[in-house]
Amino acid sequence: MATHILWQADVADFDAWYTVFKKDRFNRKAVGIRELHVWRDPAQDNHAVALFQVLDLKRARAFFESEELAMHMERDGVINVSVKLLTPV
Repeated sequence: MATHILWQADVADFDAWYTVFKKDRFNRKAVGIRELHVWRDPAQDNHAVALFQVLDLKRARAFFESEELAMHMERDGVINVSVKLLTPV
């Protein structure tokens, strides 16, 4: 069964963040991460939540822990990031 990642963060501007997020799908796909859903929290307009399917856990972890991604998120106003690994039971 597939492993999933639940990603949550506060963003400075949801629409601007989402535009960049969509463009970055090729980088995620290259490391075996497939976007399943993206949500905007109706109670917190600039809170983003995404669910990913992970095809290669080692590469996905390296991607989410990379300095490049951290710099990219900082530049795009992403703060309070939470990455939760979910495995099937």
